[in-house]
Amino acid sequence: MNVLMIGAGDIARSHARAVVKLGGSVSGAFDVNTAGLARFAKEFDCAKLSYEQLDEYIAGADYAVLSTPPSRRLDYVEKVLSAHVPLYMEKPIATTMEDAEKIIAMAKKYEGRIIVGFAHRFRPAFVKMHDMVASGMFGEPVNLFSYRVGPGFGYGENNAVYGNSWRTDPKLACGMTIESVSHEFNLLTSLAGEFESIACNVKGTIDAIPQYDTNSAMVMRCRNGAVASIMTSWSSGAGANLKGFIGTRGSVLLKGRNMFEFDQLTYKTLDMEQEETLTFNDSYDLNKDAVIYHIHAHFQDCLKNGKAILTPLAEGVKVLRLSTAALESSREGRTVALDDYWRI
Repeated sequence: MNVLMIGAGDIARSHARAVVKLGGSVSGAFDVNTAGLARFAKEFDCAKLSYEQLDEYIAGADYAVLSTPPSRRLDYVEKVLSAHVPLYMEKPIATTMEDAEKIIAMAKKYEGRIIVGFAHRFRPAFVKMHDMVASGMFGEPVNLFSYRVGPGFGYGENNAVYGNSWRTDPKLACGMTIESVSHEFNLLTSLAGEFESIACNVKGTIDAIPQYDTNSAMVMRCRNGAVASIMTSWSSGAGANLKGFIGTRGSVLLKGRNMFEFDQLTYKTLDMEQEETLTFNDSYDLNKDAVIYHIHAHFQDCLKNGKAILTPLAEGVKVLRLSTAALESSREGRTVALDDYWRI
């Protein structure tokens, strides 16, 4: 398929490699960083576009990939959707619900087909965990959790290194709870359904951007009565990743040696004498391209064969609403009931 890139940073390279691996090509790329755009265009032998050329190249694309900072997307979203071209949008879809509502309106107006880039939902190790839970072998959910920590935007002396990233630009920054905890919300609700309440506390570690949270801890109550918890940090020197599902008939844990790694899936049901472990080499740090490949393969299959998209715009909206509610809980020091957050 012929794909256009809007945003040509590091993650865009993984998107482009996925497209090429699937037998497609990158027709062109646009970025406000002209030096970065030149490097990208040279690597993928594609057109280096000006803003004025976007409409022409969008019209000729099978789909577009949007990986600009999330607070700078409305113009690009309308350009793509108004041309009736499908859109791959990196998460989070926006940093405010006001922008999200505008994207919803555009999608309805133009009948847009959108996938939101929750790439970890498509990784083989998590797919295995999800399928095992969905089979019912562990019974009904009782307790589910995600703990993910490591050195990131907020770790020690690395703050100076990350200063040139949009993530720590005061005009663009949205913080960990909106940008990264979005993955946790997506994964946990896929295992046990939606949440009915949330209580959260956040803390930042970048003195220059006090409103930028780099640590987040929260507890949720699921609609079916199960409890859920999330703890994430970008300011830990040591890394670890743990996803868990404890059910009425068994438990399953997905473990990783670093913040985004999936190495072992360990499980045990009531009728098993001892736990069993499956080993995976499912690494985001070492092979980001492979992680991104799986979601592009899914999106292209959906576009070619008319299948339902697993992480559509509605999922991106839901996750942003959860992040917004979590920050409200932290700011006001109270548990937030989520009923109003589900209304679009």
